[in-house]
Parts: sequence; C-alpha cells; structure tokens
Amino acid sequence: MRVLENLFSSYYRAMSKTIYVPEVPRREFMFRGFDGKVRRHISFFNLGDLRRYLISEPPLHAYYSVSLYRNPTAPMEEKGPIKADLFFDIDSTDLRDEECEKDSIWRCKECGYVGKGIKPERCPKCGSERLEVNHWLNERCISLAKHEVEKLVGMLNEDFGVDFAHISISYTGNRGFHVRVTEGSLTSLGKNERREISFYIMGKGLDPSSHLIVNEGKVAVSTESKVMKRAVGFLLSNPSTFGGISGKILDALSGKPVRLSSREVSHMMDLLKRSALLSGAKIDWMVTMDTGRLTRIPNSLHGKTGFRALSLTLDDYRVFNPFEDSVGLPAHPEIEVEATMNVPSFNLKGEKFGPYSPGERIKLPGFAATFLILRGRAKLVGD
Repeated sequence: MRVLENLFSSYYRAMSKTIYVPEVPRREFMFRGFDGKVRRHISFFNLGDLRRYLISEPPLHAYYSVSLYRNPTAPMEEKGPIKADLFFDIDSTDLRDEECEKDSIWRCKECGYVGKGIKPERCPKCGSERLEVNHWLNERCISLAKHEVEKLVGMLNEDFGVDFAHISISYTGNRGFHVRVTEGSLTSLGKNERREISFYIMGKGLDPSSHLIVNEGKVAVSTESKVMKRAVGFLLSNPSTFGGISGKILDALSGKPVRLSSREVSHMMDLLKRSALLSGAKIDWMVTMDTGRLTRIPNSLHGKTGFRALSLTLDDYRVFNPFEDSVGLPAHPEIEVEATMNVPSFNLKGEKFGPYSPGERIKLPGFAATFLILRGRAKLVGD
C-alpha cells in the first residue's frame, strides 16, 4: 500500500489549504492510518496544526466530531459536551435499490456461495445469515442519495424552520451524503429528542387514525399535519405503487367524507403508514441520535474510493458528479493492478474504464487504480 500512501501524501501536501474545520480546538479528531491503526481523542490548537498533521501523517480516513467539547482529548464521559450539530447520514447502501446494487457482489462466509445484486437476508444455498458484501458505486446510487437529501433539507426548512444558511451538505467520498444543522436550538438537543426528530423525518411511527375526520358515519382524512400531507400526496400520486387504490379510499384521502367499512378504514391506515415511510427521508436514525458521532473532514480523502469528501452548497449538490468533481488524485504515476473480482465499466474524470475480469492485469491512471484497490476489486501487481 506504499504506492497509495504516497499518492495520499502528495494530495495533502498540495491541497492542505482546502482543509477546513470550524472551531478546531473544541473538536475531537480521529484518524485511521494505512497501517490499520486508529488514533482518536486527538485535538489541535488551530487549523494550521491540523493541516500540518495531515501532511506529515497522511491518513487513510480522517474524521472530526460533530460535537464541541470542553476537553476533546478526554475519554467520552469526561469530554464535557457544549453542543453538537444535528447530523444526518444518507447512504445509498441502505436504500436497497436494484439498479444501484446491480454490480455489488456478496459472499456467504459459511459456504462460500457468491451472488450479485442486493444482498439477501440469508444465503440461498446454506441458509446462513453471515453474508459479506463488496458494494459497487455508480451514478444511480448518487442520484438516489441526492433525492433523499432534497427531501431532508426541505423538511428541515419547512417543518422545523431551519434557515438554509445553517444547513450543511457534504458528499462523504463514497456512496452518500451527510447533512448537518450547524446553528440554532436543535444543536442543543439530547439523544432522545434527536431520535424523535429522526422518526418524524423518516415518517416512522405515524398513527393515521389520529388524523381521521369522522362525521355521521362518514370518514375523511385531515392533512393539517405535514407528515400526513406528504403521505397522502404520495399515495394520490403513486397509487400503482400500492397495487391500486379504490375510488372510495381515494375520495377519503382527498378530504371528501365517504362511508367506509371497518375493513376499508384498516386498509387505508396501512396504506398511509407505508406511504409515510416511502415519502419520508431515508436516514440512519441511530447516527442522528449519537452526539458523539464523527464525520469526515471536508476535502479529506475517503479510504474506500480515494475520492474527496466535499462540502457542497444547496445548489452544488444537485449538479454534483463525484466521478468528475470528487476525484482528487492525479493520473500519474500509472499503476499496474490485477483484478480480483469482476469490475463493471465505469467512468472517472471523463475516461471510461473496464470491464475487467478476475486475473486480468491493467495499467491504469493513479486515480482509477486507487479506486479499484480501495474498493477491494483489484490488487497491486507484485504486492
């Protein structure tokens, strides 16, 4: 891995001035090195010290805390939290989309059976749940994640009144995005409150029965709640997603009082619960409630792609293309690699590469070779 470490080192020497973290002295930093060792509970006096560290000891992964601490180098229980960004993680891995996962490869750890696409719950050969996945990254994955970012940002602004100026979006450098609320009352919330906000944003735990208007035996749905308004809107716009919806239920959803049997009401409640989840933003709620969470340092390199973890404006992320905009490593030197798994065709910096078969040897630009090695699809020749 010395070749890759040298590439990372040259990147940080050239790009150190693009590294920016606010309020550096109050943050905890963590680094995973090329040697596999994790170094955490680190703090820096100022931004310059952080930049010099990255140049002198280039990491495979670089993180900083979403929380501000009085004593960032102390153990977790002694750090003395001041406040924490309200942090959301959107990862296309969690979306289980067939097009996004079509080139992902999974393997059963018990019997060695190998398959492609979305990982099943159990191995179809031996029934084991011990499955490992080598995820691929394509344009569909990024497009899906962007859509979830758009939903989340809209809810933060419209439902919680968060000013767009206090919403930060960043590309993780891999398969998703991070969204943070950086100022305001939401940054002082505890874990339980953050969990409740997460559930609201996900549309999780909605009780549609509390939003029914019943009058003289007729039923209609109230959309005064924004969660219900989204759920009803999604249902009305996508009836085929739910196998079709009867005219009577469509009328009730539209606010028109109709007579429904108890069975029809129960069915409508189930539809609304499913629709609330589909129209909510797909976030990892356990990440949001964790005030001790660490996130990637902006403009640092991701150790599974070699891509830059970029900060983006509300306009940038819509047109952002990581396969062009986030490639931070140079083309030279070229590196010879040997494919260890099937590699589909992919584009980086306007160049098309692949497909490659296991055992095939290829000399590639530094950024492309690094991408395949870090994704676990190739190895250095002679390594």
